[in-house]
Amino acid sequence: MSLRGFLSEMEERREAVHIEESVSPRFEVSKLAMEFDGGPILFFENVEGKKVVVNVCGSRDRICLALKSRRQDLHRKLVTSMHYLRTPEVVDSAPSQEEVEKPDLGDIPILTHFEKDGGPYITSGVIYARSSKLGVENVSIHRLQVLDDSTLAIRLVPRHLYKLWMAHKMEKKDLEVSISVGVHPAVHLAAASSPPFGVNEFHVANSLLAGELKLVKCLKVDAYAPAEAELIIEGIISWEREALEGPLVDILGTYDVQRMQPIVEVKAVTHRKDYVYQAIVPSSMEHKLLMGLPREALI
Repeated sequence: MSLRGFLSEMEERREAVHIEESVSPRFEVSKLAMEFDGGPILFFENVEGKKVVVNVCGSRDRICLALKSRRQDLHRKLVTSMHYLRTPEVVDSAPSQEEVEKPDLGDIPILTHFEKDGGPYITSGVIYARSSKLGVENVSIHRLQVLDDSTLAIRLVPRHLYKLWMAHKMEKKDLEVSISVGVHPAVHLAAASSPPFGVNEFHVANSLLAGELKLVKCLKVDAYAPAEAELIIEGIISWEREALEGPLVDILGTYDVQRMQPIVEVKAVTHRKDYVYQAIVPSSMEHKLLMGLPREALI
């Protein structure tokens, strides 16, 4: 299941607005997104020559459509997906690997959202990592600040990915990861959920998608990613290199503080030939729904 497939469905339902004018990734996309917060999907056709989409999961009803669920069944479906896991099929080739490029983050229309942000941030990246030592796979969403064309600073809070990284850090080993941008809403919801440590959230997503999620192995690192993602960044989280990360507006609409955080060294970028870059504007309704719905279900 793909983001663009879902977008096509939303087009038919007139849930998307196309913006043809040239728009800057610095402040302009996020300004328009916040003006339409909680409303339609915004599809920017020309952001420095690239396509950008925001507000995909900006309404509860749209999330229900993505999961083929009635509102009254949504929480039950989310909880059930965490108990009845389905292993995705791994395929040999994928649309997400149609084009293979050397690291050049400057060529991707990564947004700078607000005036005091530390820089451009990837906010929708779904990060997969595996620790052979712990025998654990994890999928989660973390903010990623662009430092230069081949490095990012990743905000790691003391949860599951942090545990995997710490296990590697103790052995002075880098942690290989994939960062997938442009995925079906079910993948975002699964990545934002909190199943027990050791549960692979791709299996949760595959349950939500009735077994239709497919994965592909990365080319340069030991990691997997959704086969139909729009764009995949392959890299390693360094066990020793850190950088000052932040500030960035958080879910409450306030600026989070700066911290020293691990660096991600980008090894390769793969994507569809005509990829759509997906962003989540911090503190938007989409941000709140993706973070809040899995917690509602647990409550």
